[in-house]
Amino acid sequence: MSESLKEIIEALPYRPPFLFVDALEEVTENGSKGYYQLKKDEYFYQGHFPDNPVMPGVLIVEAFGQAAAALTAHGLDKETYDNKLVFLMGIEKARFRNPVIPLSLIHI
Repeated sequence: MSESLKEIIEALPYRPPFLFVDALEEVTENGSKGYYQLKKDEYFYQGHFPDNPVMPGVLIVEAFGQAAAALTAHGLDKETYDNKLVFLMGIEKARFRNPVIPLSLIHI
């Protein structure tokens, strides 16, 4: 099963340029896979390593939180989450082992 961007926007209070989930796939009660396609011209690259675009760690965590909120909304009746906000309340021991960069910059 795949959640379209339109369905994600209906379920979440985020909007571009601060929406970091393009799609959810394999949505089950045990989890899902969330996707966001980084573009070379993302607004945050203007000040965060402009010549070497790397997604800021805090935005990576935000993307995880948004995917988790979308998964939570998917598992509930619309009436349960309608007009409510889901907040990420804490992160412990986050580690970033590799930089997150736009796919178009990966050389294979």
